[in-house]
Amino acid sequence: MRNIIVGSGLALLAGCASVGDTRSNPPLLDLKSSRPPQQVAECIRDAWQNTTVLGVSVGGILQTSGDRYAVLAPDAQTPIHLVDLASAPSGSTVRYHFYRTWQSPLERVTDAVRSCAG
Repeated sequence: MRNIIVGSGLALLAGCASVGDTRSNPPLLDLKSSRPPQQVAECIRDAWQNTTVLGVSVGGILQTSGDRYAVLAPDAQTPIHLVDLASAPSGSTVRYHFYRTWQSPLERVTDAVRSCAG
């Protein structure tokens, strides 16, 4: 019985994707913004936290490393939505990645990215 439980746990963990897996998908949006990356990242995080799907918030977690920012929205253990932001000479670059390549993201999610970058 213990072997079944351990095997099931390992199978579940094997199905979880990482930020790197999501980032390895080509960006669905590749935008330039005149705003600084931190400002755009905070806007996306707040917009995603206020966006609901079937009554549940999409969520938004802001991570930073130097002058680079990432906003991710997890679905269970998988970072399904990911935006990478970096400083650029005239503001910032904004790249939105979506983990599920076989599916299109909700317009509400991508509209928030476009609106915050604009």
